[in-house]
Amino acid sequence: MTPTLHIHGPIGEGENTPPVIGGFLTANSGQPVTIVVNSFGGLASDGAAIMALLEQHGSVRAEVIGVAASAASLLIMGAAQIAVHVAAHLMIHEPSNLAWGTADDLRREADTLDKLTETYAAAYSRTTGHPVERIRAWMAAETWMTAEEAQALNFCDEVIGEAEVPAPEPVAAFDYTRFKAPPPDLLRIAAREGWAGKGAA
Repeated sequence: MTPTLHIHGPIGEGENTPPVIGGFLTANSGQPVTIVVNSFGGLASDGAAIMALLEQHGSVRAEVIGVAASAASLLIMGAAQIAVHVAAHLMIHEPSNLAWGTADDLRREADTLDKLTETYAAAYSRTTGHPVERIRAWMAAETWMTAEEAQALNFCDEVIGEAEVPAPEPVAAFDYTRFKAPPPDLLRIAAREGWAGKGAA
């Protein structure tokens, strides 16, 4: 049986950290592994680190169920194969951060975010083959994709779920109203579950 690791919830918290995921990959070095992802995102730097770890392993299959947004969509770009469940969503956007300080402090923070945007756009570009300029525009617009759209745009290799696998687990708990342009079904779920206005559950 293929060794499998589940990444649920925020990237950079709990078990969803580079050291934990790196330990799993090291323990299974030289053999194919599966990473199952259902996350609204989290720390962009940890998403980038996990992406690098998946690339270094070289034989990772990433399977998206529920949602892979923000840092979660970044990390799966390091997988050798990416599959998205037919009922799942994938989202890319510009990195963001909470900041306080003087005007100069905030300008430096904005410059840092610009650099992160360039770095992450290049990562998406490497995986999908799209020009960096196109990726940057999609990130600026906060682009959500269905599984079929993700496959058509080369963000995944395969759509799964019609017959060969069970129904997906529930979407990761999060206040999806905090994004700029989330799909209506995620907004309905957030309202129904009482997540709106509360952040992560």
